[in-house]
Amino acid sequence: MALTDPSILEMPTSSESGAMPWYPHIVDWVEAELADLSDDQLDFHDTSPEKEWMWWSCRRQVSHIAWDALVFTKRRAGHLLWPNGDIPDPINWAEHQMGPNNKWDRVLDTDLFSQIPDILSHLNLGIGWLTRLVEEQPIELLRSETQTVRGTEFWKYVITTLPRGASTDDPQGSSITYDLEGSLWMVFYEMLSHVRSIQRLKLHQGLKPALDLPRVGYLRLPHYWGDTDVNGPGMARI
Repeated sequence: MALTDPSILEMPTSSESGAMPWYPHIVDWVEAELADLSDDQLDFHDTSPEKEWMWWSCRRQVSHIAWDALVFTKRRAGHLLWPNGDIPDPINWAEHQMGPNNKWDRVLDTDLFSQIPDILSHLNLGIGWLTRLVEEQPIELLRSETQTVRGTEFWKYVITTLPRGASTDDPQGSSITYDLEGSLWMVFYEMLSHVRSIQRLKLHQGLKPALDLPRVGYLRLPHYWGDTDVNGPGMARI
């Protein structure tokens, strides 16, 4: 199935446009790619060191997308969505932090959320938060919300796909400054790249992808489309 008008899926080059991602696309695309997959197909993966893109199965890819939709949104924009501090707790936030020393790094609790309907329910919730955020907050506010973090080779690489909203503060990329507009486009591209990883896992199993995904955002980079099986830049801090 072809997707229409891929230009609306790309961050506008002109700052005069305040267009933001339509996040519900992610749910539609995930559901289309997972339709009719067996448990064996959902769980197929390969942990070979030279095949990093295959380390996570389709099930784990979707769990990560749901984790991203929840954890990113709460961490980066919780103060905008819940200014009174009444943050909901669909997951145990303390156990779902980023980093290898945390209990559930970049995926949902697999003891509680292992079945696709449960994972999709959490994905829908996080996507709803993101949708509220871009519909309720003016673009001027999103651009005024800036954050500087210690850089990684991955972030230094992927911000090259943005026309604005994220930049390295030094030639080495050891610190990166984002505004919230840029961060929101990045999380959309991040989730899209994992939909593409699901497609690649299906192709490796001899299964046909359901969609003709557009090469926008991270998917313009060879490591995330699949032009190469070489491992992409890592998340080690610069």
